[in-house]
Amino acid sequence: QACLWSLRPGSAGLKWLLLAPMALDALLDPRHGAVVVVEQGNAEDAASEEVCALYYADGDPTDGHRSQNATLFADQRASTFELEGADGAQIEVSQQSDHLRLAGVTGCVVWNGAVVLAKSLALWAGELGLLELEGRRVLELGAGTGVLAVACAMLGATVVATEQAERLKLLSKNVERHSSHRGAAAGPPWAMGRRGGSVDVQELDWFSPGPCIDCDLLLATDVVYTEEVTLALVRCLAAYDVPMLLTVELRTEEVHFCFVEALALAGFLVHRLPPELHAAEVQTRRVVTYVMSRPSADGGACASHAGGGHQK
Repeated sequence: QACLWSLRPGSAGLKWLLLAPMALDALLDPRHGAVVVVEQGNAEDAASEEVCALYYADGDPTDGHRSQNATLFADQRASTFELEGADGAQIEVSQQSDHLRLAGVTGCVVWNGAVVLAKSLALWAGELGLLELEGRRVLELGAGTGVLAVACAMLGATVVATEQAERLKLLSKNVERHSSHRGAAAGPPWAMGRRGGSVDVQELDWFSPGPCIDCDLLLATDVVYTEEVTLALVRCLAAYDVPMLLTVELRTEEVHFCFVEALALAGFLVHRLPPELHAAEVQTRRVVTYVMSRPSADGGACASHAGGGHQK
């Protein structure tokens, strides 16, 4: 996999930075305690062992609250959600909690996984120096309100945030309000933050795959909640051979079993990060982050066609 050239703005005009292929090896350093979830072997065994480790080894972390409304870090009844971004910038996104009553619609509000990953990416890119996003092309599946996409752009990433058609209006509105520019030059894509990042918005549906989107890193949060959606998600993920970070809240044992088994059958290598590696203020056993790759994938950055998004 060749190195990638990225044109970035500098203090003396434009400068070229040579970017090596994206890797998440620093996060998987044995000293950080990452657990191998799927390597090679029986998919059913891997799924059973992961469910037992998460739900039974130290008690049920969900405390019986497995509905999609059991939030920890966001008030879904509020009209807006606020989060501090990179360099002290404030992220504010609108929520549409009244849309939660519609079947299958979840991306109208902020969920725990997006908050956990946004804060943890800032920690890893900053204080811990484990992951550099500046100049990287990031693809987010099921971007929802856009809070994670904006947070990544403020860390310097060039982000493509994807959703189903009916969710694009809210997503675009939330992204645009953080643009560094106004008027005709504003976007899309919308430039934001002090590190040269930007966000573009595209329609993608996991059930109707389209062409792959070029990226160095794939992100998704709060995307494992029904078996049907989970299987569609994994089929789309399997088209990409870039590193992936998925942060999900534990719902039911059955859906999580389906998720891990599907990853194993698709040939993924999967590690789970310990809660202690998340940002301190969002550490919880109810939300887990997986580091994933497909070492057996054929082809280039896109092994086949994929889509992203759902009614989120």
